[in-house]
Amino acid sequence: MTKLLWMTIDRHPDSLKALIRDQLSDAGWDLYEVSYDSIDSLKSVPLESIDAVLLAPARHFPVQYMDRLTSCKLMQIWSSGYDKFNINDAHQRGIPVANNHGSNAVSVAEHAILMMLGVSRRVPEMHRRVIDGNWAGNDHGMSSFSLFGKTLGIIGLGNIGSLVAKRAETLGMKVLFTDPGIENSPSSQWRKVAFNELLRQSDYITFHVHLAPETRGMINDSNLDLLVRRPFIINVSRAELVSYPAAMRALEKGLIKGLAMDAHYMEPTASEDPLYRFTNVFFSPHVAGSTVDSYDATIKRCRDNILAALTALQPKGLILEPGAT
Repeated sequence: MTKLLWMTIDRHPDSLKALIRDQLSDAGWDLYEVSYDSIDSLKSVPLESIDAVLLAPARHFPVQYMDRLTSCKLMQIWSSGYDKFNINDAHQRGIPVANNHGSNAVSVAEHAILMMLGVSRRVPEMHRRVIDGNWAGNDHGMSSFSLFGKTLGIIGLGNIGSLVAKRAETLGMKVLFTDPGIENSPSSQWRKVAFNELLRQSDYITFHVHLAPETRGMINDSNLDLLVRRPFIINVSRAELVSYPAAMRALEKGLIKGLAMDAHYMEPTASEDPLYRFTNVFFSPHVAGSTVDSYDATIKRCRDNILAALTALQPKGLILEPGAT
């Protein structure tokens, strides 16, 4: 019987784990479920006979256990991002690794639009005023902005970025993008520009690239002066695409109108982080791709990819080098 190792985390809800467990069990696999939070449980797993590993989510996998995966035909990452997984260690041991880009793209794109609207209209502050009954100081929209007619700069026009562009266009936004992997714009309404030009011309900037050495700190102290329109920054990818000092300085000096983030510099977050004291911010707990609708597609794609690897077919999404999400 095919043996599958499923790496999970304790804080995932039981309902999600049950959904994954049921769909994997339907494939007739012998399932070994291990939490990263109890990583030493791998000692009791017959790793030498494991046929595939599902990383849900992708986290660092200790090399002393990876060395024992001598029969593993694929390490399948649950989602698109893999910056927390030691992919080079797997490659050095000849273990193929694939990610799962596209299955939650709609959910992430919708979340990006949600965060654009939320930070533009200061939704957290409005909600808090209603709950607290504290309407004193209500500025009646004098610090709120509409999306219509504004320019959106998209960094990375992959699966997610292109979906964001389509939705932004529907909302009446002008779309700029930068992506070294795309020569010609897929739409006559979207204009490709250089990265620095995007920073200068955008009212909103949204990130849709993987975190890699070349993308870490794309916005930093050295280019904050290019944000001449004081844009809103929307980041539903990885926090570190914007350096923490730059994010703090931009908020403190009013160099941006607001910041919205789904993934964070430290997870789980800590309430004492000074980044959270600002009122022109909108945060969510790393759930951009997490909807009931996206989970079925995600599990199915992971399962199909593992089946492909087990039957000597080439899995989709094999990771060779970083790319747009």
